[in-house]
Amino acid sequence: MQVTDMISLVTNVGFPVTLCFILIKYVLQTVGTKLDKLESSMHTLTEEIKILEDNSDEIRDVARANPKSK
Repeated sequence: MQVTDMISLVTNVGFPVTLCFILIKYVLQTVGTKLDKLESSMHTLTEEIKILEDNSDEIRDVARANPKSK
């Protein structure tokens, strides 16, 4: 949206409606960016949990195969 478009909206529609559109556009862009970051973080966290589970299973298997004697 260019400046001339914004000026046209203000003169034709009115300031409150134009301001609402600008705010909605800003909010949607901001929320979209944050949701993308959240999705990336959740994917990374899921991968880390899978790695930890795999390591835990391996340690458990080794412990069962080699029980410690007292």
